[in-house]
Amino acid sequence: MKALLTFAGLMLFTQALCAECPGAERLEEALTLVSQTNPVLLAERDIYAEQRRKKPWDASVTVGYSITETFESGAAGPNAAIRVKIPLWDRTPQIQAAKDKASAVAKEDATRAALLADVQALCEQTHQVRALDAAHQFARDQLTYQQERVDQGIDPADSLWSAAQSFQTAKHQWEQEAAKLDTRRLTLARHYGGQEWQRLRVLFEAMTR
Repeated sequence: MKALLTFAGLMLFTQALCAECPGAERLEEALTLVSQTNPVLLAERDIYAEQRRKKPWDASVTVGYSITETFESGAAGPNAAIRVKIPLWDRTPQIQAAKDKASAVAKEDATRAALLADVQALCEQTHQVRALDAAHQFARDQLTYQQERVDQGIDPADSLWSAAQSFQTAKHQWEQEAAKLDTRRLTLARHYGGQEWQRLRVLFEAMTR
């Protein structure tokens, strides 16, 4: 998934992800934010923009002094000349500009693909947290039910130990995975979002509640 994807492939993957991951309708918003704020992408664009500003020709100024009148320098005395070098057949600047543009586009596509893969992993982790939460709630209901049976004198008090232990185990697993999910949201937001990482973290939370 980290490999470069075509634009069509990215669109298909985005649609599939939105279908599988509740809340992923905010994905396009996240992709736009990353495109505008990711430091690596901004650096690539700066390189391309600088290459575009580079002149395809060289100019130089020469200053001299002649003691006799010459055809090249004119009258004797101080003289100056401007020389402009224009390469008629050298395509090096254009080729380099094309390479820089291709690099910027490839970096952006790769970043989008990596972000989509990481959001997919977030969604899968979210499903796992939800499953653990359901197990935790079920264990809580079992403990409540067992407590009622003990209160009614149907079961002995020591029968609560097993239900209480199951509840505590399920609760710990749920809280542990929920904390891991929150940490991963934060890590990814800082990795992709640049100075706007807090906004991106909010989007990740909205996509994986």
